[in-house]
Amino acid sequence: MKHLFISKIIGVLLALGVTATGASPDVESGEYLNQPYLAGIKVVPAWNAGLLGAGVVVADLDSGIRATHVDLVGKIAPGGYDFVNDDNDPFDDEASVTQGHGTASAGIIVGNWNGVGVGGIAPSARVLPVKITDDKNETTGNLISQGVDYAAANPSVRIILLETVGTSTSTEEFDSFQSAVAKGKLIIAPAGNRGEASPFSPASSFDTLGGAGLIVGSHDGAGNRSFFSNGAQGHETNFITAPGEKILAAGNLSDDAYFRVTGTSMAAPQVAAAAALIWSHSPGLTATQVAQILRTTATDIGPAGIDSQTGVGALNIEAALAPIGIITAPVEEEESDDSDASTEDGDESTSDDGESSGDSTDTDSSGSGSGGSGGGAGVALAALVVGGVGYALIGNSSDLDETLVLDEFGRTYELDLETRISVRNPGPSAKSVVQELDTEEVGETLIERSDFRVSTVYWADRPQAPSSFDDPLTNEQSRPVRMRIQTTHESNLYTAFGLNQSLALFDHGLSAQSTAGQLVGGFRSDAFSNPFFGFTAKGYHGAIAYAPKRGLQSGVSFASVDDGNRYGLQSDTSSVHLGLVGKAFGVGATLGLMEEEGNLLGGASGGALSASHAQTFFTVLRGHLDFAKHWSLIGKYTHGLTFADDCEKSLLSNFSQIESNSWGMGLAGRHVFSRGDQLGFGVSQPLRTIGGDVEVSTPYWDPMRARVGFNSTRTSLVPNGLETSLEFFYRKPIGKRAQFITYMVLRDEPLHRAERGAQASVIGVVRWRFGSR
Repeated sequence: MKHLFISKIIGVLLALGVTATGASPDVESGEYLNQPYLAGIKVVPAWNAGLLGAGVVVADLDSGIRATHVDLVGKIAPGGYDFVNDDNDPFDDEASVTQGHGTASAGIIVGNWNGVGVGGIAPSARVLPVKITDDKNETTGNLISQGVDYAAANPSVRIILLETVGTSTSTEEFDSFQSAVAKGKLIIAPAGNRGEASPFSPASSFDTLGGAGLIVGSHDGAGNRSFFSNGAQGHETNFITAPGEKILAAGNLSDDAYFRVTGTSMAAPQVAAAAALIWSHSPGLTATQVAQILRTTATDIGPAGIDSQTGVGALNIEAALAPIGIITAPVEEEESDDSDASTEDGDESTSDDGESSGDSTDTDSSGSGSGGSGGGAGVALAALVVGGVGYALIGNSSDLDETLVLDEFGRTYELDLETRISVRNPGPSAKSVVQELDTEEVGETLIERSDFRVSTVYWADRPQAPSSFDDPLTNEQSRPVRMRIQTTHESNLYTAFGLNQSLALFDHGLSAQSTAGQLVGGFRSDAFSNPFFGFTAKGYHGAIAYAPKRGLQSGVSFASVDDGNRYGLQSDTSSVHLGLVGKAFGVGATLGLMEEEGNLLGGASGGALSASHAQTFFTVLRGHLDFAKHWSLIGKYTHGLTFADDCEKSLLSNFSQIESNSWGMGLAGRHVFSRGDQLGFGVSQPLRTIGGDVEVSTPYWDPMRARVGFNSTRTSLVPNGLETSLEFFYRKPIGKRAQFITYMVLRDEPLHRAERGAQASVIGVVRWRFGSR
């Protein structure tokens, strides 16, 4: 290419001996140290993953190549052509602007790591030399068109690197680019070296190539466009940069000649090599997808965002090869014939690699032709919000430590699913107290008569900055406005309706007016509430009860939950309550049914660990005993049986009956140290699966068959630990507007994981109310 800035020509060997061609890149070698731009484009992680560009051919439309150069021996694809001299010997004779322009660009892409000179970014790729410039590095639109057509006609070529710019092409000549893109080729060209605002022709017309053309500028390694590089103006979204200053390159003066050269045509081969690495990992991608990946993952430099100086930013190979967008796991679309061959967890068998593992069967699903980017349908891992049963499953399944997953482009990766999950209702903590303090509560009496009363309470979150207690896996920083309307009749008939607010009318006993009913809310463990009532307060809640202060009580309640999130909660719960209350005691029982649509005991819908439908029949036994005037002993036990149906797009199938329980015991009192204060001690076991198993089909990539396989194992849903939570709370009013609140919880084996140590959470605050209320 024209107008290159050459520092000097180097014709020295960097090592006395030459290692075999095809050696792997070595970051400790002189070759790597002589090419500092390699660190800047972050290529080492790709090499460490074994990605070297194998199977990809790059057509290098340039001045030809010195194929006998020590760094290019064995790297040249057969079938090259010289359109300048109209023969099949595309030798690099350029000697005017550089000493071997085409040889230099080829070495950047595929140079041998042999202890000599330079090493390529994609050394296992191959370069097809197509000579379209003469010894003066000059060309014509016709030569460019012929070269593009020739490269496009070669089915092995995936990338066309046009290393000459500044030469105009007619409409008919540019049609060759359109034809090449139609054949699936990715076209890359440098922007030019005159420091102008926009790229030179023909790269300036790449916006018409439907996203399959990339223009490459140069940056200085410090976040700025190189002073000589043309800019991105008018072509920002198709413009990417790479280091192009003082690049050590292979030359054509001899088989061991090197020189340093500066220019955007030294940056463009880096982008071509990066595309080769992407395609070697996922050969089923289209040219447009590869270009989109490179654009999407570029590091923002220069002015913030996509700009007219550096376009989308700087080439970042590490980011380009990392998962992008929503991560999914492939799932089997149909039952395989041998899917019933899995056996119970705990038996032993010998896998193909000789290691002992849980009995499993391997089934196959044809890939979609993207080199590991197939395997039937995919299920979103962004939806990996799990309940306790899902968290237990992940802990019990070693296969899920290395699950094949797909990114937005269908590229395959191995991922430990536990690194992606968020646990819904992860247990008692100080965070719930913080949320309470950040809530504005307004209560009003709407109707007040001697025999009838209607009251309402509204809650709304105050604007808040992110808290250190916030779950980093959730984007929700606030909850919707919540309200409760309650009516009271003189005949002891109570009704209540809640919007995004659960009703404590039955959680703490049919008569929430008792000492126990008022105090039990200080405990944060779900064992003291009803863990099966939808797993969220969002939605509609209703209740009606006959609840005299003495005698038999009864009532019904319901909850209809739909949080509106794509992978959220959707369930309906109904229950019947019976109770008996005396002067100093109360006992009661609840029978209920929770029906979840897409969820499994609070897990996300439509996710990798979901069920299509789940029914949970539950029983709640509760009781309290008041003594010493202001103290209450409180107890609650919950037991559930869940029946789940398989979800088509899930890693789980063939559920057994799932059995779970929770329990809590607490001692609470008021007016203990001063009038109006509240004190409580509690011990509980949060909801825990105590029986059940499921078949887990974990996807993996089978390189021998070039398809996705599934390893099916029967896995227990019972966690390996048993959480016991100890809670303490104390609340004391300070005047009419302030309140002192302290809360502490100690959790042994939190989330029922035996490997987790004890966890403590404590908070002490003073809440002050301002305003006229």
